[in-house]
Amino acid sequence: MAPYFLKNIYTFKSTLEKAKIKIYPETYVSMMLFIALLTIPVSVLSLVLLVTLGFMPMLFLVPLPAYIIIGFIVIPMSKASDRAAGLEREMPFAAAYISVMASGGIAPYASFKRLTKVELMPAMKSEAIEIIKDVELFGIDPLSALTIAAKKNPLEIFRDFLAGYASTVIIGGDIGHFLERKAEEIFKARSIRVKAAAERLGMLLETFIIVMVMMSLCFYIMFSVDAIYSVGVSLYSGIILYTYLFTPL
Repeated sequence: MAPYFLKNIYTFKSTLEKAKIKIYPETYVSMMLFIALLTIPVSVLSLVLLVTLGFMPMLFLVPLPAYIIIGFIVIPMSKASDRAAGLEREMPFAAAYISVMASGGIAPYASFKRLTKVELMPAMKSEAIEIIKDVELFGIDPLSALTIAAKKNPLEIFRDFLAGYASTVIIGGDIGHFLERKAEEIFKARSIRVKAAAERLGMLLETFIIVMVMMSLCFYIMFSVDAIYSVGVSLYSGIILYTYLFTPL
């Protein structure tokens, strides 16, 4: 069942590698299907209660096996996204560090080895540990280890950085120049992202202020009219309700 699922429905191999979930795809799918199978009685019982008693909350438990399958698909994606986000924050500084070290004659592999001791960049430290482990534990040469790390990483900038370095070494190019240019590109891309995020935040803040002002005016007019033409909530009470109840919501 697991091979059929992997072949025809969804391939987990790349997703699991990028999420750094060290389990075979066949094992992962088998575990997913087994847990989904265990929840089938719950779905059947929920369906029976829904039909016989009309207890509507049971409706949410009917597709429980589907929830399990969706959860197993989403979890690796979420982990890969978190991994990429952590690397993206640290990538400009790591690239600058590796570039500076390379200009002093230190190979990027040695720089990654030193990054395993840097506590200020935990995401990059984790990636560096994986690279060093491949070299010193599994006997892979440093260039191949960097290439493998690039293929298994969810962050495109990190993949381009490592793959570009490997290609530069293979063709005999200027490694120092490549690393400097790449670090500069990464910093520029990061600054553009930060600027775009600041602009979006400013736009959202302006929208929020406009909405709050308009809502305040509308509620003030509504409470004023209600206080004049009815004997319900007073104007003062209405303003208190709006300020301390509606506005926080």
